[in-house]
Amino acid sequence: MGDLLLGVHGGANATAAIAVNGHLAHCVQEERLTGIKGYMGFPHHAVAACLHEVGADPSDITEVVYGSRSGPVDHCPRDEWLHRLAGFHQQPQPATTDTEAALVAATAGALPQRVTAMLHHGGITAARITYVDHHTAHAAAAYYGLRTDPDRPYLVLTCDGFGDGACATVSTWTAGQRTEIARTDMRNSLGLLWFWFTHAAGFTPHEDEYKLMGMAPYARPSRAREVADILHGYLSLDPSGLHLRRTTALSIERAWPDIEQRLRGRRFDDQFAGLQLFTEDLLTRWARNAVTATGVRNVLVGGGVFMNIKVNQRIAGLDCVDTFAAFPSCGDESLPIGALYHHLAVVQGHRAIGPLSDCYLGDDITPDEARHAVAGTGLYLHEPDHIDDVLAKLLADGRIVARCAGRMEYGARALGNRSILANPADADAPRRLNQLIKQRDFWMPFAPAILNSHQHRYIRNPDQLRSPYMMLGFDIQPDAATDMIAAIHPADLSCRPQIVDDDSPTGLAAILHAYHARTGRAALLNTSLNLHGRPIARTAADAVDVLLNSDLAYLQLGPYLVTKHAPTYQGSSQYPPLDQG
Repeated sequence: MGDLLLGVHGGANATAAIAVNGHLAHCVQEERLTGIKGYMGFPHHAVAACLHEVGADPSDITEVVYGSRSGPVDHCPRDEWLHRLAGFHQQPQPATTDTEAALVAATAGALPQRVTAMLHHGGITAARITYVDHHTAHAAAAYYGLRTDPDRPYLVLTCDGFGDGACATVSTWTAGQRTEIARTDMRNSLGLLWFWFTHAAGFTPHEDEYKLMGMAPYARPSRAREVADILHGYLSLDPSGLHLRRTTALSIERAWPDIEQRLRGRRFDDQFAGLQLFTEDLLTRWARNAVTATGVRNVLVGGGVFMNIKVNQRIAGLDCVDTFAAFPSCGDESLPIGALYHHLAVVQGHRAIGPLSDCYLGDDITPDEARHAVAGTGLYLHEPDHIDDVLAKLLADGRIVARCAGRMEYGARALGNRSILANPADADAPRRLNQLIKQRDFWMPFAPAILNSHQHRYIRNPDQLRSPYMMLGFDIQPDAATDMIAAIHPADLSCRPQIVDDDSPTGLAAILHAYHARTGRAALLNTSLNLHGRPIARTAADAVDVLLNSDLAYLQLGPYLVTKHAPTYQGSSQYPPLDQG
């Protein structure tokens, strides 16, 4: 079994991770086990799943790292949380101001007692618990997970709603040594501005901010600039250029009613576009100032605000930046990984920490589990000789195919192992996907998976940035729209690609190669395998549930192909029949 180290984050998007002998072995969000999207609370099920994956008992855990020093860990149902948000700005202002001051002080309060109780509830009673500062954990995830040379200096930026009283940090990391240059307290939070924009639009904060970003390109630039100028009047940079600074006595969160009043009467697409433009302007200036102040041109980022692919694209394109990478799914679900990295570096030395090799950190699909999930459902189980070629034929013939094979991806984005795939040249594919399966908001674009050796045909990437985790936006090549019209943003012809290594062993590369051989296209539409409002599928049973409760007709389940119809003839390259479903 080896030496075990458990990493935990409680609160919004609760997650657990475990390392064995200093190597990250498993990471899973609580939502994948409870079925409650964005689960808020303690990751009891995720902790148990981590122990099960490595064959450990709770009594085997003697060391736990927690990815914050303060904050809540008790479960809060979504309806209750949204009810609290609805009344937040009706609270007496002095009381809220006092609460903010306490949060900025980042005192642990009852956190250690509650975390200890939660761990004891799961049978972990003999563990020493170490608490890692929230933004240090975000930065450690980016530095150790993404660095390509342990001797190279890196500039690490973090930005989120808030954690341990802060919302943003600037630090340099050299040979495992972190030097914090600037820390912005949570009263100046850009992330909380997005939070309240999302809530005011009728969406769910911590979860739906991406919907605002998806709507932004539809607005007229001149009207977006008017909104951005209003927002610049509330939040800017201090004279050093390294701290975010509000212009009001009230915090950004408490100033929201005034901001909302200033925006009243403006179209929602203009508001979202203005927020996006403001965010890009502010953070690119902040990043440029940080590079200038430190002289470090290799930039890594973490924290939930950097889920914004257009911001990442702008920073990566700065002339002062040599290299850029964003930690995959870098919201609070990344905190256990960062806490693990930070603790292991202290104990073992920074050179012992290898970079993140991939995001496939969850459950695998075994043949037994696949057969058991299908048994008694009325579905048909096939075992073709070359499943990648069978899937490629289905896709080339216009079929939509789900894929649940290999280890599940960690984080918010499906990367081929828990995905739904489709022909990206089919302009009608988004409508079919939304009508039959996804029920997404009509304006939201889908994303492509592209073979690395063919990326030059589809996207503009002069700096050859890696994008294996869908964390960067790219403009497409002028003649690429026809080949992937269904997997780009229709308003600005940009995309959020997963650039797949040609020799990737996960299976997605093999499907892309087979699809390219059949069609001449080396790209596929890739979206997450889930029903509307539910987390991404984790197990074989979850994937079968999506198949049964949607109009999907084809599912790769481990080594098998599952269909809703019986075969009428055999043959590996023609199998199953394509005249049905």
